[in-house]
Amino acid sequence: MSKAKKILAACFCIPLMTFAQEDLSKKPGTFEILDRTDYATTDCGFTKAEVTANLERIKEAVAVIRQNPVMSDIKGFNGRARIHTMSMTCKRPQWYGVPSRIAFEFSSFFYSKEGKVDYNTIEPPSWSLYLNDPIPGWTDSFNSEHGYFTAPLRKKTVDPGIDVYDGECWVIYDPERPPYWIPVTVEEAFAVARESAARETNEIAASYNKQFLDQEWAAIPASDRNKPAYFGGGLSRVSSTPGYGAQDSIFPRIVKVNPEYFDRSLPRSDIQFMWFRSVQNKQYMKQRLDECKEYLKQQRSSGCDLTRFELSFGMTDIRNLAPLIGK
Repeated sequence: MSKAKKILAACFCIPLMTFAQEDLSKKPGTFEILDRTDYATTDCGFTKAEVTANLERIKEAVAVIRQNPVMSDIKGFNGRARIHTMSMTCKRPQWYGVPSRIAFEFSSFFYSKEGKVDYNTIEPPSWSLYLNDPIPGWTDSFNSEHGYFTAPLRKKTVDPGIDVYDGECWVIYDPERPPYWIPVTVEEAFAVARESAARETNEIAASYNKQFLDQEWAAIPASDRNKPAYFGGGLSRVSSTPGYGAQDSIFPRIVKVNPEYFDRSLPRSDIQFMWFRSVQNKQYMKQRLDECKEYLKQQRSSGCDLTRFELSFGMTDIRNLAPLIGK
């Protein structure tokens, strides 16, 4: 073969090798639970037996999520469930149960520079399920010292024991018990606003703060001071109504965890409360997946497997989690 023909043949080999690469989106993957028994730190006061039993409850929760079609027939990624410590949650004396966060990691396959199949294990995209953590991460703090926080006004009870806030923030609980959150009254919320203002060390600023707070308090009718508080208004950020002027639904509720919700006759290893985020607008999620696939074509994304899972995660998956409460 002449030298020119050899060069021409070599040129045709390069694209043939590229097209011969495996479609990694169809490559079967694995799943594992990253076992650990130290996710509830020793200063939380849980015994080794309690944490060991709780780990079994966590495995049951993982098994439920694994029923999802993307998680049951894993292709395009390796999946892992990583258990995270919730050290601040466990130190609230009025709460009950071993808290944890289960992060479901999606380590998508990709080709390395050497042409080998690899997957990312360093902070891969993840979706989280929180257990026994009664203040969700999608709420905002009003006063962390007192455990006061804000809850969205828009709430829907989809099924007994399943609430959704703002259409995507979910709580799973035991509907036979007292409410998991209870209102903070206007008087309670205003008291912590005064506490916060009293920490001002500048005398002039402290004087003005007191003046403003006194005016705000005087403007609240005495009949409203025992009503539920809302996050809005002036310096105190306390309102007795959820609206202002022509807008009647703009201020979220100020609430606190109800210690009476927890069933202390159950082992501390049991699951008593659950929260997570999940957008159920499937048209929107399909658009997000399509956009991710376009980014992937331009090598601007490492994989779309988390987005595939989020699209597939529906009411069947959510309802499957409800029986875990009290176990």
